[in-house]
Amino acid sequence: MPKVTIMPGNHVAEVEPGTTLLDAGEHAGVDMEAGCFNCSCGTCVAEVISGMENLEEPTPEELDVLDQWNKDPEKYRLTCCVKVVKGDVTITQGH
Repeated sequence: MPKVTIMPGNHVAEVEPGTTLLDAGEHAGVDMEAGCFNCSCGTCVAEVISGMENLEEPTPEELDVLDQWNKDPEKYRLTCCVKVVKGDVTITQGH
């Protein structure tokens, strides 16, 4: 099963493919930052430290929100909508 690591704190959760990063963080016991829960506000933006290739491709809606926050979609994702598809991922919460 894929492992998601949330920094700081090195919190780890093993998750099923198809799990959002937000749910993975909650599963790891982390109080994840989130607002709308539907990929529209940007509160849940996180930097992907490693494993970007293990996440699903960003949707046009996610790309729009990342653009509004001036975040590079090759480094940042919205944890409420992006899902792990395979392999391990490490993220850092916050703007």
